[in-house]
Amino acid sequence: MKAYKQQFLEYWSQRSPREQRLLAAMAAVLGATLLYLAVWEPASSSLQRNRASVARLQAELGAVSALADEAAKLKRQPAQTPLPAKELIPLLQQTAKSQGLSVAGLQFNADGDSGVSMDGVVGFDDWVRFVGILAAQQQVRVVNVKAEAQPVPGQVKIKALLAHAGAAA
Repeated sequence: MKAYKQQFLEYWSQRSPREQRLLAAMAAVLGATLLYLAVWEPASSSLQRNRASVARLQAELGAVSALADEAAKLKRQPAQTPLPAKELIPLLQQTAKSQGLSVAGLQFNADGDSGVSMDGVVGFDDWVRFVGILAAQQQVRVVNVKAEAQPVPGQVKIKALLAHAGAAA
């Protein structure tokens, strides 16, 4: 190692002061460039990636927190005894009527002991609002649904199987 240092010092002392300044300036520029390319640029790109990751993870945390809050709220609700199909049909008809759905255009039939099949043509937005209210207020869930588009825009033919609370349909 001392040999290399000795060689460098001999080389350096043989250069004129102007060459020494030029070599020192070139070494400084080269050092700054290497520092930028080897340290600054990778750190900067890593920081940008991490910021994007943090934003995505914060969004996921918000979604998971909302789900945890909903789960805690559902745990606090008393368990309901599932309604049999014959008692569930009037509840569905009343909720449909209160949501402005044409009860005459919908057919509700018992499907087994606790399931209710629903057939009819309704507006898709009305259907989504209807089942949302059923789930939130009446603890009625959609077990199975098939929606077919109709010639009238926004209208769908719905075939659905509904069940109350934890009932198996």
